[in-house]
Amino acid sequence: MAWKHGRHLWAHIRLPNGRKKRLSLGTDDRLVAKAIEGMAAQLCGRRDPLLEAVITGHLDLGILYDHWLRGEKALDELRSALSDVDLNTYVSSWQQWLTRRVDVGTAEKYLAQLRVLIPEKERIPVSRFSRRALSAKLSELDCTGSTARRYHAAWSSFGTFLVERDVIEWNPLRQVAAPRANPSRELFLDLNDVIRLVDAQPEPFRTLCALREGSGMEISAALKVLRGDFNFADNTSRARGTKNKWRDRTVSVEPWAMARIAEFIKATGLTPAAPLFPGVSGARALDVLRSALRALGLPEAYTLHDARHSFAVRCMKRGAQPQLIANNLGHKDASQVLKIYGKYRPTLLDMSEAANWGTK
Repeated sequence: MAWKHGRHLWAHIRLPNGRKKRLSLGTDDRLVAKAIEGMAAQLCGRRDPLLEAVITGHLDLGILYDHWLRGEKALDELRSALSDVDLNTYVSSWQQWLTRRVDVGTAEKYLAQLRVLIPEKERIPVSRFSRRALSAKLSELDCTGSTARRYHAAWSSFGTFLVERDVIEWNPLRQVAAPRANPSRELFLDLNDVIRLVDAQPEPFRTLCALREGSGMEISAALKVLRGDFNFADNTSRARGTKNKWRDRTVSVEPWAMARIAEFIKATGLTPAAPLFPGVSGARALDVLRSALRALGLPEAYTLHDARHSFAVRCMKRGAQPQLIANNLGHKDASQVLKIYGKYRPTLLDMSEAANWGTK
């Protein structure tokens, strides 16, 4: 039975699952209200998706009633239109869903990558979220294979969300092969050149470089370290990585690097909660690194990320366990370490020199 609230009549509409939902009927005419209640009861008995669309806010009750009056053909047309919903209406709820599964930074990157596929304020029907269309869109991206793989991951995440919300029955990205990753980058320096490179830089970049080169820590995590993250008794540090759950970890730091970090901390008198590199950016660290490379005559193509390669190759050559290397790099397991660095397993000469490692 409908009741008056404000300008319109309201009613409890029974849903196919047995629950009731209070809805405005959009009219103050009791005869029309009774007819709308009757329509809702019939649609509920038929478990019609049109009623669910009203409940979820994707269809106006008045529009449904107008089509109801025009008969089944009009209702079929309405169902077809609703089946090709605007994907933009789901982006906001996908972001909320996503932030419960990945860190904030990754969620923001995923949103930017999805916006290439689904521009803001542009109607993109669900029919365009197809295997063929997605494959074509991936091939149009003007980026490297590894970057295209990130787009694939972002779009696939959105597809998984749409499946969970019953918008689509299956995720078409599962039938679209992810682009091939870039060839593994293998530019690295030996320990002597690494130490020269570290000591050629002014503070705090000298210590920052020592931490990265001596642990394989990524620049984003290295810039977040606090004085209290270091354990000088066992040469370890916490790495506050955020790319995935394995990136927030404890890493081993080579003794030569830990010695330089200790010097820096002693000279600056930092408290345990103080960040080691406040105000330092990755861009500025790269500029200083490039200047040092030029001054030393080392390869200018060497980047901040290449420190991870130098560390991994050095560890592999001296016979470190691949899983331990993977832990330092923040990988889930040793598979990638073995795939990229397995060929650097130690020779007899490397093993004979291992006893002197890290004493420089």
